[in-house]
Amino acid sequence: MARRPRVLFTYLRSLFSNDLLVELSENKISIKVFSSDIKFEEEPYIAVENTKKGEVVKAIGTEAKRENASNITVSNPFKHPRSFIADFMLAEKILQHGIYQIHKSRIRPAPRIIMHQLEKVEGGLTSIEDRVLRELAAGSGAREVIIYLGSKINTSVESFDSVKSRVSAT
Repeated sequence: MARRPRVLFTYLRSLFSNDLLVELSENKISIKVFSSDIKFEEEPYIAVENTKKGEVVKAIGTEAKRENASNITVSNPFKHPRSFIADFMLAEKILQHGIYQIHKSRIRPAPRIIMHQLEKVEGGLTSIEDRVLRELAAGSGAREVIIYLGSKINTSVESFDSVKSRVSAT
């Protein structure tokens, strides 16, 4: 019985959410709304300030690159020599920021998200890499996640459901 209010709340949040395509690379994160011109593109840098109360996100994107105080650490959580994600928590914060920038609502969005990793996908993804992408999206509020590998998706022409059916068929 306790499950029903959670499902209802997720449904209500979905009414205020868009279907999103998230394209990830070491140099840029791009979040696009299907069948719309709304998008968020930013360099995946995050500045974290060490305070007495703990670590606080100071800036994201190009603003983060400009931070140069001694108690601020600037990093790119998508830059690692062997794997794609170097710091899961910081990558999740960048993704959350981008999704909130697109929705700009007081209600926390629950979008359907297609995660498209653009780099380091030779030979496909391992089950761990697949799970990392799913957890990134889920941590950002996604109610449904599709992992897509392939050529870039044109969000003006394709829909979430058409990409989902294509991925399910393979």
